[in-house]
Amino acid sequence: MTLGTVQLTPQLIQAVRDAVDVVDIVGEATPLKKAGRRYKGLCPFHKEKTPSFTVDPDSGLYYCFGCGAGGDAIKFFMEQSGDDFPAAIEALARRYGIPLPAARRAPGRSGAERRDLNSVLEAAADFFTRELERSEFARNYLQDRRIRQDLITRYRLGYAPDGWRNLLAALRNQMRLEDLIAAGLVGRSQRDEPYDRFRHRLMFPIHAPNGRLVGFGGRTLGDDRAKYINTAETEEFHKGRLLYGFHQAKRELRDKSRAILVEGYFDVLGIAASGLGGAVAGMGTSLTNEQAKLLGRYVDDVVVAYDGDDAGEKACQRALPILLSEDLAVRRARFPAGHDPDSLRLEEGPEAVVRTIEEAADAVWLEIEKQMPEDRSPAGRTRAAKGMAELLRTVRDPMTRGDYVRRAAQNLGVPEEALLNKVGSKLFFDSARQERTVDTQPAEGELRALHHLLHATDLPEELPPEEIFLDEDCRNIYAIFRAIHSEGHRAPTPDSVLQRLSSEGRAIDRLARILLQEIDSGAITLEETLSPMVDRWRKERRRDLDRRMKEAQERGDQELIMQLLEELKDLLSRRHPNMHGRFY
Repeated sequence: MTLGTVQLTPQLIQAVRDAVDVVDIVGEATPLKKAGRRYKGLCPFHKEKTPSFTVDPDSGLYYCFGCGAGGDAIKFFMEQSGDDFPAAIEALARRYGIPLPAARRAPGRSGAERRDLNSVLEAAADFFTRELERSEFARNYLQDRRIRQDLITRYRLGYAPDGWRNLLAALRNQMRLEDLIAAGLVGRSQRDEPYDRFRHRLMFPIHAPNGRLVGFGGRTLGDDRAKYINTAETEEFHKGRLLYGFHQAKRELRDKSRAILVEGYFDVLGIAASGLGGAVAGMGTSLTNEQAKLLGRYVDDVVVAYDGDDAGEKACQRALPILLSEDLAVRRARFPAGHDPDSLRLEEGPEAVVRTIEEAADAVWLEIEKQMPEDRSPAGRTRAAKGMAELLRTVRDPMTRGDYVRRAAQNLGVPEEALLNKVGSKLFFDSARQERTVDTQPAEGELRALHHLLHATDLPEELPPEEIFLDEDCRNIYAIFRAIHSEGHRAPTPDSVLQRLSSEGRAIDRLARILLQEIDSGAITLEETLSPMVDRWRKERRRDLDRRMKEAQERGDQELIMQLLEELKDLLSRRHPNMHGRFY
């Protein structure tokens, strides 16, 4: 999510790098314990019970030896907040009190400054909060629904008064009209007249995972046709990427590793008012992959607490495979017909809500039982097996999937092998994960070579070409190292390479692994490490030159032939790797 309100300069980026505290940033997402000069904790990027996540305050890097996630404090902030690089730099600069350069001008806007929507939304939130305090009607409505003051404060509830231009009048001296429109707070009529989008509504501020206010939801307190409306889609407000209440529940989600997924804003409040933590809600749409992925970064289990009606059952059925694809264990809380968490709390008390949540049953097995056919003919069982296989295919853990297959086959009355064949032993998620592993794991020799180079005290005058590294990210790190070396002003160091390496992409993951992992180099020297890589490159280069020479001869291209002969002569004249003068 790009804020885009400042001009990024090398000086600003370096100032942020210097000021940001990686232990401070990472410690907000996962508890860290000091281990020597480093810190360790449970990885916030994958589920684990034994800490394999390391943070090094000296280098400013983190790395997980379990899943391979790594980087610097800026990258970690981006991963957790969803911000892109410019937005992360701006947010961290504000956090650490670093002066920001003058606002940049956006192309195609006649020099107008890009909008800082966050300040507009914050001003609107303050207005709605004040109006709630002034409105006896809105406060009585919350009192009737038994929403306590501490919850009103925690979720920063507000009220948009009835009328077409109350917000406009309150903020017209602080904010530009076009900014209010861009923030989704103000609309234009057919006559092009501005008006407040929210009128006579209880207001629910909506935050990004990092806590930044990005929009609002409004619940009508009158007879409006739309019971709920949200902020119009903006640069930062995308319903499919957000979960209401996530920011407030983030610590509880991490501590308990359980989320309670509900349908609406008041359901989140109702769960909280019942004394339960970790409640989040979608934004009036079906659960998305992005929302499930966000949950998967914080919890192992999800209790789906959708309404106890046909619509709630169908919504749960749609959400189930999406949650399973993120390796989440899913349970279904079965509310009485016509009830949701909040209405059950109001009618039967908080205890009924707690009991329903705690008694939630395995959602996969509930769905399998629903698909058991009344028609026990071969055709009926085949149709049921097909539906079950589609669901079980999304269960990522092999042991869990196998258990479901055994139970489902037994109840369905079909051979276990038959159902297993329909599910398939090679799942999409397994193959995708395997491809990522192969793609993201460079040869140990290349990692060892970079480790040697970054800690070398005596380097040759000339280093081999970048092409000796096959892994793209290792090659990018080496390119920076080689560039610093060629400048001759100073010997390359881990810090100097890190300063030039982008916080985006996988290369910084590589560097974190190289610097934080205890690489067993043994008695192998830098020369011995690089020698096979150079030999490999020389052979590939010779084959390429021979191929191109043959093609040039077939075409009779004498000019290219002479050029290739010079390149071949230069390659053959290169000496074997040594630590004197040239390296190749």
